[in-house]
Amino acid sequence: MSSRLKTKKSPEQASDPFRLLIESSPVALGICQNDTIVFSNAALKNILRQDNPDQIDGQLFADFLHPDDRDRVLMSFREALEQVDAVEPIESKLYHPDNAYVDVEITASQCLFNGKPSVQFALHEITKRKKMEEVIFQAKQDWEETFHTITDMVTIHDRDFNIVYANKAAEKILNLPAVANTPGVKCFRHYHGTAAPPEGCPSCNCLKTGKPANFEIFEPHLNMYVEIRSMPRFDKENNLIGLIHIGRDISDRKLAEEEIRQAKYNLEKRVEERTVELKTAIKTLREESHERELAVEASRRSESKYKSLSKEFNALLNGIPDNLILLSPDLQIMWSNKASENFFQKNGEKLSGQYCYSLCCKNDSPCQHCPTLVSFSSGKEESAEITTSGGKVWDIRAFPIKDEQGDVKNVIELARDVTEKVNLQASATRTRHLASLGELAAGVAHEINNPITNVINYAQLLIDEFSRENRDIEIPQRIIKDGDRIATIVRSLLSFARIRKEEKTVMYLHEVFSDTLSLTSAQIRKDGINLRVNIPSKFLRVPVHQQQIQQVFLNIISNARYALNQKYPGTHDDKVLEISCKEADLAGTPYVRIVFLDHGTGIPEDVLDKVVNPFFSTKPNHVGTGLGLSISHGILSEHDGKLLINSVEGEFTKITIDLPVIPDNEL
Repeated sequence: MSSRLKTKKSPEQASDPFRLLIESSPVALGICQNDTIVFSNAALKNILRQDNPDQIDGQLFADFLHPDDRDRVLMSFREALEQVDAVEPIESKLYHPDNAYVDVEITASQCLFNGKPSVQFALHEITKRKKMEEVIFQAKQDWEETFHTITDMVTIHDRDFNIVYANKAAEKILNLPAVANTPGVKCFRHYHGTAAPPEGCPSCNCLKTGKPANFEIFEPHLNMYVEIRSMPRFDKENNLIGLIHIGRDISDRKLAEEEIRQAKYNLEKRVEERTVELKTAIKTLREESHERELAVEASRRSESKYKSLSKEFNALLNGIPDNLILLSPDLQIMWSNKASENFFQKNGEKLSGQYCYSLCCKNDSPCQHCPTLVSFSSGKEESAEITTSGGKVWDIRAFPIKDEQGDVKNVIELARDVTEKVNLQASATRTRHLASLGELAAGVAHEINNPITNVINYAQLLIDEFSRENRDIEIPQRIIKDGDRIATIVRSLLSFARIRKEEKTVMYLHEVFSDTLSLTSAQIRKDGINLRVNIPSKFLRVPVHQQQIQQVFLNIISNARYALNQKYPGTHDDKVLEISCKEADLAGTPYVRIVFLDHGTGIPEDVLDKVVNPFFSTKPNHVGTGLGLSISHGILSEHDGKLLINSVEGEFTKITIDLPVIPDNEL
């Protein structure tokens, strides 16, 4: 169109068909002389929102420009008058009568109009394109910030084992150089410390077969155990172009498994993350667009890329098995992944807009020492370990997301249930303590047993002698009474410390419970306790020493009775002792899980880790020896079992026992 306007004839002198072509053109066209508009077609009037041509022709073109752009546009017009070729297109903003501005791209070149040197120009509205560029830029920024907040190592490789992209965790742990600026960063040098891919590497097989690979390996180069998930990457033609490598440091888990031997129960599911490489950078739309259809097509292509990026971003976050939520400054949930929806049993729409402290902790205000609040104020990654009223231990991590000015606009909160890990570590510590105390108890018990027997015998001799002489025998009777008490404690110590080598017998669990409850049910009814027992109808066979397991059950029931009687001296609706059982599969081994739950006085938090220590008791003097739970813990250890205690003072005590069972297919 520019070449057509380079004529000595004005539009008034041109033929009617030519003038009609200019007037009906969808491109906004105009002519300026001395910065004044002397000609405008209908498309230009539409952009400038002017119905009367007289309102445009004769006015200064600068009056329609944003004040910041006027000098730059007019300078471009002057350059167009001085050269034959059209000047480079420039972007500007045009003023509208409704006090708004619209983004346009202006192309200018020289021409003759009514015999005078003039500037012909064309306007193309690019408002939609500018908005789409801003949306795509922000989406890319948000994705990269989230990608780098992931604490696992995430690296993206090509088919030649080059690391082409890595998150910050991988750069730090693997000591990577700047991958984007350093070609030839080989994965095997940084993961394995070798000069070539190691033989039998599952990740190498993933590149050959195109199938995912999951494995655990100890890397001497990194001095850590690593859990690795390799996933193939395909281009849009489904050609294998590389792989995604997700690595997690599991050294602590491996050390805990080694320390407590076969106590590997209920391992957390590891994060199985998915991500894809952002292969194509967002291109700046610089091409000249003379037709509206071309601009619409470019917008559609950009929108398609944005949707694809959004799907990949959501797939990555939904693949994380831990609870992940996006929070606003007032702690409202803006987004949640699938793991959070499953945990709260609500879909994303119902979770959105709720306050996290109300949903998670049932509070009316933010929780004290909340790491998310600290992250909003500090602008740094924060973490905390929080114990809930239900006895769950959560590892909470907060990652700030900042805007272009560096202010924290949102925080991503990652919550992981570490209750089992904490309990296993505590159990390992208690086991070591009990082993040492058992040896000490055995020695002390044997040393005390003989002298106390002599004391009781001597006191009996005194009673016999005083009886013949009709003297008061109260003092020797007291000696015998206290001596018997010491002997009882000594027998408990020997029971706690002795090594039980007798063979176990296979019994049905419901028979063990039946015999146990027959011994204590009368006392439970006398105390006014409502006993609720839920034993599965299925016959569960357990290899046990019957008397020892009954001793464990009786000790726990006795403690529950005492706690309930202390809280409810008389009858009460909440004076309930619940005993339930269910089958469980722990690390591939069949177990039965037995739970004793009472809503009595509970155990103070500061002594919860001491209740299995010998001679430690929360009961008053002369009420208990403090050996019941210690002996129970030793008996369960000999049965390859597990004793876990959860309690909140004033609310409840929950004791869980895990015992191995014999499967039905083993006779």
